[in-house]
Amino acid sequence: MKTMATEHTFSVTRHTLTTDKPFEAFISELEKHAPLVSPEVLGELADLNLPQDQLRARVEGLIGSSGFVLFMKAIHNQLFSHFGRTHASVQYAIGNPLIAKDVSDKAPAVCLYTPFRLAAYESLETRKTIVSYDSPASLFGSFGVPEAAEIGAKLEGKLQDLLARCL
Repeated sequence: MKTMATEHTFSVTRHTLTTDKPFEAFISELEKHAPLVSPEVLGELADLNLPQDQLRARVEGLIGSSGFVLFMKAIHNQLFSHFGRTHASVQYAIGNPLIAKDVSDKAPAVCLYTPFRLAAYESLETRKTIVSYDSPASLFGSFGVPEAAEIGAKLEGKLQDLLARCL
């Protein structure tokens, strides 16, 4: 069996926002607009073998008012506090399964970034809440498929709207 490897270097735009809003208040607001949905729930839906329109309706019913769901929540400080950490930090996998389907139809390798990551953490110095994410437009655009870059730009706009509501 023959194997081939390639490398591709590209630029990514990272957005970082800082707010005086307390960390827990930000997290609560984020999860109100983008509910946490486990991968098992989506897997169970797929196993129901529903007609496409019914499956789409069920998936749409899981998506929050922001147009996003949270697929994963890694609460770093739960473990790290046992090692002396004194500030909170959380990483989310966030996205929209219907948008992910559309973009991966255009560029299959984009599944590397769907869902994408969002981090929220407290500043060590000021205790302000910081939110950071890599631009979906630059991530999706790295595949050289204009339609994927366009979807990434629209997704980024939706994310900016969500964060404006939460911050």
